[in-house]
Amino acid sequence: MEGDRILNIINESFISIYDNNDINEDLVIYQGRFYIYGTYDIKCQGTVYYKISDPVAINFRASVYRYETISDYIDDLSMEEISIEIPGYKVINAEITQTANGELYGYINDILIKSKDTDVDYLQFDILNMDKLPGKLVNHGNLIYAARLEFDVNEYTIIIDKGYKYNKEMHNNLVSKTGNIITHTGRIYKKDGSKVKTKRLRYFLNNLSTALSFLCGRYINIVNAFGYRGGKNTYREWCKNYSSDYRFVFNWTSTISNYHNIEKYLSLMCKKLEDTYYSVAIDNTVDWYLGALNGNNIDNNIISIQTALEMLSYVVLVEMKAVYNPIEYDKNPAKQNIRMLLKECNLDTSIDRIDQFSLDLVGHFKDGVDLITYYRNRVVHPSKSKHNNKLEFEDMWNITLIGINYIELVILYLINYRGEYTDRFRDLSFGQVNLVPWARN
Repeated sequence: MEGDRILNIINESFISIYDNNDINEDLVIYQGRFYIYGTYDIKCQGTVYYKISDPVAINFRASVYRYETISDYIDDLSMEEISIEIPGYKVINAEITQTANGELYGYINDILIKSKDTDVDYLQFDILNMDKLPGKLVNHGNLIYAARLEFDVNEYTIIIDKGYKYNKEMHNNLVSKTGNIITHTGRIYKKDGSKVKTKRLRYFLNNLSTALSFLCGRYINIVNAFGYRGGKNTYREWCKNYSSDYRFVFNWTSTISNYHNIEKYLSLMCKKLEDTYYSVAIDNTVDWYLGALNGNNIDNNIISIQTALEMLSYVVLVEMKAVYNPIEYDKNPAKQNIRMLLKECNLDTSIDRIDQFSLDLVGHFKDGVDLITYYRNRVVHPSKSKHNNKLEFEDMWNITLIGINYIELVILYLINYRGEYTDRFRDLSFGQVNLVPWARN
């Protein structure tokens, strides 16, 4: 037993180079001299930084070198397109928003800034606002804590470590401040020990961001990546993507205690996203799903839910399993396609199992699909009739939860996940989970 314990904790955690940053503190990308190119070429001394709080941006501030020689025309720079050359990065497009006494302020127009592509031993990256998930034991100094998720995606091994400062106190501070901070740091290796090529790295990291977003029920952003070769940093990139502020969202992983389920999910999802067709379909569906899960308008949420289910029904019934051809699918009402989708996924659509619904409601509607389409149609086609005023607010809320639960399970079915999940109508305590329906037989 003692030997097993030692083996479990020999892994030293990966630590972000921004480990000392506070909540909502900007991430410094570069400090020093850089050049601005426009009608006039200007040498500057300043800082390029990543603003992680909303609105997310890559900004710069700088002092102009020998300002007195160009003071007469420097204000004109805010009215033209410029480029910035930052040492170690490719030239990028930018815009100046303010000039004052030799000081310049602006932002980078490009979504991605990066150095020249190369081959590296491994890549290290930082993740904003990821959930505090279970994982295998790692150590940091004298601290031993559960932090590591490790999984394979084709020829790659990905490791994600929770930061050692990410405890209950940080969680509470993030919630109270609607905060943003690097919570996890990861690495990418080739399984065979060969060099990692950086050329398609951002595509890979965007797929991982999608996988993490669906996992956490919020938009999760991988802000950067640093490539190392022979112990030296030879590659760097930063990506300006939307990231949700930190908050707790009850989702399909909320009660999972066995981290192997999460590792398996991440491997399957990232592999599926390598397929261009499924990548687009899942990306779009996850957008609708997150909109419904986090939206403030409950009526809009049901529209997002049905849109997501219709999209998934086409993917599964037409493209994946050929239950219908495109013409047959288009002739069917949405309700029929969604119901067939859930049947193919072996999902229980009955509503009598859900205690939150009244007997009157259960007796009036056939199943969960009937409820979703009825509610959606009531929103899209409002009527003054009494029949259309049947639903109470609690009913509407629970209908959206049914739809969200369907979306979660269908996406898991799509990637052939066969592990545990949280049933939001049954599993309310940590460790209380269900096996996905198609894996029970």
